[in-house]
Amino acid sequence: MKSILLLLAATIIFNLNSTCQDFKKAEDSKADKGKIKIAQDFATNFLTKLKSGKEYQFQDEAIDALKNQLTGETQKLVYQQLKTQFGDFQSLEYSETWVQSNSKSVSIYRFKGRFDKSTAQPEIRVVLNESDKIAGFFIKPWSDMLN
Repeated sequence: MKSILLLLAATIIFNLNSTCQDFKKAEDSKADKGKIKIAQDFATNFLTKLKSGKEYQFQDEAIDALKNQLTGETQKLVYQQLKTQFGDFQSLEYSETWVQSNSKSVSIYRFKGRFDKSTAQPEIRVVLNESDKIAGFFIKPWSDMLN
């Protein structure tokens, strides 16, 4: 059983690594400022709403799968974990954009988050699809490489 789990984990890591290699970092001068603003506004509004103890109400800015995944209960749990680890959300700062090498239909926007009880700045990642809808939202430890 252990060997099956190890093989499964290795396969998942390999596939994720392969997927990330399909992206390339966009030059700052070529990054779409309008899309950066969409991603930044969403992440800021989402975390600010949770900080105030309320649930973020999705409208038409995200795909249905993400809306279904980030239920009110899930939002509260995520923010509680963030607050325990880093403190309350303060702000975020744009860092870089990654685009799909072959089609550019998906863009990844990376921000460094600021929280009041930690000097660590976790990555706040927003993924936009070709329709400029939020297709992914992640908060994880910062890494200089896209993981």
